[in-house]
Amino acid sequence: MAIGYLTIQTRTAQDAVPLSGVQIRIMDSQGNTLYSLTSDENGETQKVPLETVSRNFSQNPYYTGTPFSSYSVLARAAGFNSLYVSDIPIFEEETAILPIALIPMQEFQRSPIQAEISIGKPAVAMRTQRQQEGTVAEPYVLRQVVIPNPITVHLGPPNTSASNVQVSFPDYVKNVASSEIYPTWPEAAMRANIYAIITFALNRVYTEWWGDHCLPSQNPFKSHFLL
Repeated sequence: MAIGYLTIQTRTAQDAVPLSGVQIRIMDSQGNTLYSLTSDENGETQKVPLETVSRNFSQNPYYTGTPFSSYSVLARAAGFNSLYVSDIPIFEEETAILPIALIPMQEFQRSPIQAEISIGKPAVAMRTQRQQEGTVAEPYVLRQVVIPNPITVHLGPPNTSASNVQVSFPDYVKNVASSEIYPTWPEAAMRANIYAIITFALNRVYTEWWGDHCLPSQNPFKSHFLL
């Protein structure tokens, strides 16, 4: 039986403050509760084992199935809105880290609102080819390469009226890597992909040409990749 691991970090105040006493439920794909946890004074839960499939499938380019198992998490705390995160991929022998940021309830709220986030499959598991989107205008090239920190991320396709958020550049890279490749690949393959992600992002900032590479940062799941 293949086993992967999951640990959860709870925060508030835009990830600045650890949040203790958060009630966490970890559920399988059928909605059955597997673990009921409470975050400690550091805003963290214990690492729990979860059943998954063999990591060998994720290293086989001819395998057409899903080389991981998915789970869901529900986080609740008194005075805060709840958060439900679904489709969290768990890989054999890997520890996934799920950061959860809870938002305080407003004064006029009588009951908490439950927000929902779906992690979904990494891009490498998708069978449809993604289409690149970007501006039609001629890009403007900066005088020098700039590492944006924080980096502004548009939570949607370039031409939609989605929200803009700011994250640190390392967190951006972690999010994109977790959204695109498998953590079970050889280290050299992961490093090559992470270098490509960094180069791609810096090129887009340098040329001020924006495209759909911002999309994976809708995914708050910084699992597996700790740069």
